[in-house]
Amino acid sequence: MELKRFVSPLLDQNMYVVCESGHCIIIDPYDCPESEKLLEGLQPDFMLVTHEHYDHISGVNAFKSRYEIPLYANGLCNKNMQNPRKNFAKYEDAYLRFQKGVVIEKIEMIPIDAQYTCRAEVIVEDEQTLEWMGHSLFIKMSPGHSAGSNLIFLDNTQVFSGDCMLPPDIPIARFPGGDLQAFEEITLPYLKSLDGNIKVYPGHYDNFRLKDFYLLRKGADS
Repeated sequence: MELKRFVSPLLDQNMYVVCESGHCIIIDPYDCPESEKLLEGLQPDFMLVTHEHYDHISGVNAFKSRYEIPLYANGLCNKNMQNPRKNFAKYEDAYLRFQKGVVIEKIEMIPIDAQYTCRAEVIVEDEQTLEWMGHSLFIKMSPGHSAGSNLIFLDNTQVFSGDCMLPPDIPIARFPGGDLQAFEEITLPYLKSLDGNIKVYPGHYDNFRLKDFYLLRKGADS
């Protein structure tokens, strides 16, 4: 198995491609010539998303059209992806212009569809295991960052966490639809129950071990 990562040019969003025996799955698709190169020589089978926000779903429709593959998503995520206000496509341009380090010229060069929507062909349960090319994919709802957030575990040794685990200076529930109470009561206790050696592949920034997530490390130190 091989894991490839592409980092988007605006918000440094991570798109992941999991490869096995000439096949692959795409997690949080972002469409551009550079990201498409990760798929050269591979047969994409389907897509998964960690949550419904525009920067994590903007490539869904393009990859559907190009490869004729389905998107798998949970019900809440699927509902919110179909609303430009809920998936934040409507606000993406304005949001980018307020971010430190974002080059305005890049915003103007990379088109943002303020009315962007997409939908899932396959709805997964709040907890569901998928089998793919001899690997196990376990989908687990993880509310907090957004209503439709979920964790995607690969063989119970790696997890694609979307934006529910980011550096301590970034509030988890900073956007409309975020729910800090749900994170603290549902998602965080679940994370604490897991093996700390699981490797985390977040929606932004570099990978790390689960035990090094600052909220878990803080609990261990207290």
